[in-house]
Amino acid sequence: MTFEPGRFVFDLAQRMRNDELQSILNGTWQRLSKAVNDSADPWRLPTLGTQGLNGPSARTIVLRSADAANRVVTAQTDIRSTKIPGFRKDPRVAWLFFDPTKQEQVRATGRAVIHHYDDITRRAWPSVPESNQINYATAHSPGTAIEDPALGQATSNDLAKAYENFAVIRCEITAIDWL
Repeated sequence: MTFEPGRFVFDLAQRMRNDELQSILNGTWQRLSKAVNDSADPWRLPTLGTQGLNGPSARTIVLRSADAANRVVTAQTDIRSTKIPGFRKDPRVAWLFFDPTKQEQVRATGRAVIHHYDDITRRAWPSVPESNQINYATAHSPGTAIEDPALGQATSNDLAKAYENFAVIRCEITAIDWL
């Protein structure tokens, strides 16, 4: 058999039955759902790629939910983050999930919507541990240079204002590549 770039994948896909492809897709969503609650699962910390205001940008984030029925994944962020304007400029995103042990990679693309002060954030906020809620109560926005690390610390006394900075990145997945 002669290998032609791109051709092998096409031929393989033609030979696979639809139920085999559906099984792979279902397994991918099951793995994503499992990773949400398993801090040891490498898929819990995917890379999220965006088209930021100054060009392409990628960052590691924490996967917070995976809903196979609606093809939606979510993450959480601070509304003051520099990535927010990039999402609003161009909502197209790429997620990369990689398991180095299994040598398994999933690329997922879709459109992100930023939720702030709405039903989605109100439902998500109670599940955020208080130790993480404090991160949203800092006086400075993420990435702000400060002279003294103590200036960036918030305390539980600041929790009342933390929700004001909390946002959910909700992404409807439109394509998945399993490698």
